Amino acid sequence: MRRANSQRYSIVVVAGMPHARRTGLPGTHSRFEDDEERKLFWESAAQSSRHLAVAVQLFGLVAWLMSRALANPNARFSTPDTLIAVGGMLASMGITYASRGRRMDGFGRFACAAFTALAFHSNLPGTQHPAFWVLPMGIVIIVGMAPVFSGSCNYVASALVVWLIISRGAVSELLNAPERNWIALFALSGLALGLLLNVLFVQERKKTFLVQRELARLAYRDALTEIPNRRSFMLAIDECRGRPSAAEYWLLLIDVDDFKQINDTSGHDVGDQVLIAAAQAIAHCATPHVCGRLGGEEFGVIYSGDRQGAYTLAHRIRDAVASECRSGHTVTVSIGIARIARQIGVPETFRLADRGLYEAKRQGKNRCVLVKP
Repeated sequence: MRRANSQRYSIVVVAGMPHARRTGLPGTHSRFEDDEERKLFWESAAQSSRHLAVAVQLFGLVAWLMSRALANPNARFSTPDTLIAVGGMLASMGITYASRGRRMDGFGRFACAAFTALAFHSNLPGTQHPAFWVLPMGIVIIVGMAPVFSGSCNYVASALVVWLIISRGAVSELLNAPERNWIALFALSGLALGLLLNVLFVQERKKTFLVQRELARLAYRDALTEIPNRRSFMLAIDECRGRPSAAEYWLLLIDVDDFKQINDTSGHDVGDQVLIAAAQAIAHCATPHVCGRLGGEEFGVIYSGDRQGAYTLAHRIRDAVASECRSGHTVTVSIGIARIARQIGVPETFRLADRGLYEAKRQGKNRCVLVKP
C-alpha cells in the first residue's frame, strides 16, 4: 500500500518574497483575498509596529529634553505649554503601548505626534529667530514619524496637524519672507518624503503579512488536495478530546483501495488525479465536520454525533468516492470507524480505526467497519 505520493513542489522567490506554487513557476501574491484579510492586516500592522512606535516616540521625547538642556541659559519658556506637552507625550506613549485595538492605537500615535510638535514649538520663544526654526523642526518631526503610522491617511492627517502646531504664531512671517517659495517647497518636500517612507514601510509590512499567511496556510494545508493536512487533523483531534462536553466524536479512517495498482498501471499523474477526486468527495460529504489527508492515499474525518450518524456518513463517503472514475479506474475506499474519547489515547484511537480499516479490506474492500474499544 502506497503511503506517500510524490509531487513537484517548490518555493520560488520573486523580489524577495517567497510564494508557494505547485507548478514551480514564478508568481506574485500581493493582494488581500477579502475584506476580512485586509482588516486582519491593519490590526496586525498596528500590533507589530507598536514597539517601534513607542521607540520613535521615546526618541522624540529624549530629543526634546536634549534641546532644552542645550538651550540658551537665558531663554525663558512657557511653563504651562511645557507641562502640557510633556504630560501629553507621556500619556500618548502609554496609550500606544497599552492599546490593543486599532482605533485606540491610532489615537495614541496621532496624539504623540501632536504633543511632540507642541513640545518643540514651546522651544521657539527661547530663540532669537523663532520663524527660522519652524521649517527644520517640522521636517524632522514629520519625516521621523513616518514609520510610526500604519496608514497613509493617518500619516498625512498627523503631518498636517504637526505643521499647524509647529508654525503657530509664525505663519505670517513665513508667508511674507522673501524665500517663501523655498520655504513652501521644502515643507512640501518634507511631507512628500515622509509619505513615501510611510508607504514603503506599509508595503513591507504587507508583504511580510502575506508571506506569513501563506506559510501558515501551507503548514496546515495539503499541497496536492488542498484539504487540511495531517498536522491540522491531529490538532483537531486533540481539541475534540479536550472538550468537556457530552458530544460524541468519531474517527473515520479512509484508505483508497488498490491505489498502488493505479499508480503502477497508469502512472503518478493519474494517481494524483485519483487522490484529488477522492479528497473532494470526502470534503464535500464531511462538511461541516473536520477532514484531512493523513498521508499517501489515507484520509481522515472527525465526525461529531452519535454512532449511527458516523456510520451513515461513512457510507455516504464510500458511495460518493465510488462514483468517481479516473482514466478507466473505478475509485473505491475502505473505512474504519472508532470513537474518540478522552480516556482513550490518540494512538489507540488510530489503532482501533486502523483495525476496522483492514477488516474492511479483508472483507472485500469498498466497505465500512466500526470497531469498539
